[in-house]
Amino acid sequence: MGAWGAGIFENDGAGDFLVDLKHSPNGWSLIRQILDRAVEDEDESPTESEAAIAAAECVAIARGKPSSKPNPRAVDWCKTTPATDLSKLAPLALKAVRQVRASSELKDLWEGDEEWEEVVADLEKRLL
Repeated sequence: MGAWGAGIFENDGAGDFLVDLKHSPNGWSLIRQILDRAVEDEDESPTESEAAIAAAECVAIARGKPSSKPNPRAVDWCKTTPATDLSKLAPLALKAVRQVRASSELKDLWEGDEEWEEVVADLEKRLL
């Protein structure tokens, strides 16, 4: 059964991302790869874009700026896994979020949905 909600972790892409993150030997490297791919590939699938948004949220959490409705699994992972080089990851995360928000298949699926737009805009602000 799939998940489909406007929240950052209320979808299959983010759920799969959290599983991959938990089992990754180097989670911050995985986050960087996902964010790099989001910036470089305008043809990402909605699931890949969902993972990029979730990865960007992890960067925001690590910077001490979680959402008002944080995902406990993501928060726990960020607390137990020291971030590496947030000074480079934060701008990359911001660029990835802007890419997804401006031009992605995921954006097209959520076209006109104010809740999704607010969630992504809030993440963008927290990454600044």
